[in-house]
Amino acid sequence: MLILGAGPAGLACGIAATRRGARVVVLEKNVQPGIKLCLSGSGQCNLTHAGTIDSFCDHYGGTQKSRFVKPALFAFPNSETLRFFEQRCVPLVEREDGKIFPRSLQSGDILRTLLAELESSGGVIRTDVDIHAVRRTVEGFCVETNQGEFASNQLAIAAGGMSYPKTGSTGDGYRWAEQMGHRIVPPRPALTPVIVESYPFADAAGFAFDDVPIDVYRGGKKLRQARGDVLLTHRGLSGPGILDLSRFLEPQDMLRLPLFRKSSARAEGIRPPVSSTELFHGKKLLKNVLPSLGIPDRLCLLLMKTLGISPDTSAAEIDRITRQRLKEALTEFPFVVERLGSFDVAMATSGGIALEEVNRQTMESRLVPGLFFCGEVLDIDGDTGGYNIQFALSSGFLAGGG
Repeated sequence: MLILGAGPAGLACGIAATRRGARVVVLEKNVQPGIKLCLSGSGQCNLTHAGTIDSFCDHYGGTQKSRFVKPALFAFPNSETLRFFEQRCVPLVEREDGKIFPRSLQSGDILRTLLAELESSGGVIRTDVDIHAVRRTVEGFCVETNQGEFASNQLAIAAGGMSYPKTGSTGDGYRWAEQMGHRIVPPRPALTPVIVESYPFADAAGFAFDDVPIDVYRGGKKLRQARGDVLLTHRGLSGPGILDLSRFLEPQDMLRLPLFRKSSARAEGIRPPVSSTELFHGKKLLKNVLPSLGIPDRLCLLLMKTLGISPDTSAAEIDRITRQRLKEALTEFPFVVERLGSFDVAMATSGGIALEEVNRQTMESRLVPGLFFCGEVLDIDGDTGGYNIQFALSSGFLAGGG
């Protein structure tokens, strides 16, 4: 079996193929395999998530995709991921948020384990391979490279998407699949920050809101509701809640979210104390009152500036209309999407090989017998938290085991 790409999907595919006795050659364009894997989780490698495998299927962006990923995830679930690495002396640790990492917090431990397993099973990895052409032949497939031609009756494309192109993810797999008749859903950045139009909070960069509700509007109509952690950046919004939503967003969409940490009141349908008379009394400056809602001084001043309220305004001086504007800003501040972060900063790619052209039970092409796909090259992108690496491993093991 020829496998194009030595990321987690390609390596898992190779391991599964060697287990059934196939001769495996993995071709990798970079000098070193698994470069993108080594960057995941800021180099710590959040390789999967805790919980039942049933709960995973809702983390891939919609009903069709949830249905597609199910056979792969059930064939090689998160419990198998844990067992695979722990049996090979790589202990794992679960954080409070359910994310699972190697205990060493070194992504290199995960990569070395995959490489060692493949090579001990007889698989061969060829690096620094520049692929010139991929062709179908009477016998199967021929791959023309700077290191000669490679032929096999089975071919797996595991070349990734287009995120972090400096790691080698430049959409090569799409081109090869398209040449063999597959339709490509236009790729776009996913798990990426949001650049906000006329953003007023650059000086509050680094401030985070935990588990806040996020409403998405398009053309004045509510499109979607979500919850998650949100981080203010120098140019807009990030954090897991925003990254997970980014696959659904378009320029000019509006995001509304509260600007105070204690958001449980809004979640429960209770008005925060912005409109209460107790909050607005005496000569206390408003900038000294708002921090009681969990808003830092710096953000208070920026918010007041945005609303045209002087920093020397006392709480008692706030009239009814200004109080209402302040309440709306605190509970549902509007952020207009200017654009999404590019592939250079996106953690994943939305789009790729059309799912209806792939057999979800085997990862084999419905158009070309003997052609398999696994990992991010497919039109699958999971939420943050280890869901993408888990699908790469699961789909790789399924593709290689056929």
